Amino acid sequence: MHVYLRDELVALEIREVDPEGLLPEEADLIAVAFYADGNPNPSFRALLPPETLAILEEALQSPVQLGLLAEEPDEGTEIQAMVGLSIPVDALPEGIGAEEGDDDEEGEELEPWQASSGSSEAWRGEDAEPEDGPRTVMLAFAPLVRLTRRFPEDFGEELADLLESALSGATKPALEARVDRMLGDF
Repeated sequence: MHVYLRDELVALEIREVDPEGLLPEEADLIAVAFYADGNPNPSFRALLPPETLAILEEALQSPVQLGLLAEEPDEGTEIQAMVGLSIPVDALPEGIGAEEGDDDEEGEELEPWQASSGSSEAWRGEDAEPEDGPRTVMLAFAPLVRLTRRFPEDFGEELADLLESALSGATKPALEARVDRMLGDF
């Protein structure tokens, strides 16, 4: 999993939008769009449960650090990423906690980062430098898709460009982009 974190903070605004037939009436999801730094074009769109929306509305009261989470796809395959907020663990809303492996079943084999010390730092190794600043988690909330790579040799640069493109409002909903590609209008 690749993670790209943008250094500059972003002021995001959430607005409820018309789900445009994507949701059945009985669905417990809310269609929203996220607008960055006063841009009139939406940067991200998502269908979110009310609980997640409430957490995001609280977190977005001030500018936030954004990032992307993505697996590097095979050559010629679209990039599917998730936009997320980087939130310090000690600032997580009540009821949400970072996984520490506390509730592992007895006898279950632990992953290296869950090993005996009970610390998420255990996997780093003996020679690793301690991180500066507080420990953070990514709260993923909106999908982003890029149909054609712009930087095939550098996936980190690809993720940075994808996020910057989205923040500028230059992205389309994934479904609309796929239809445009199918019709040859991309």
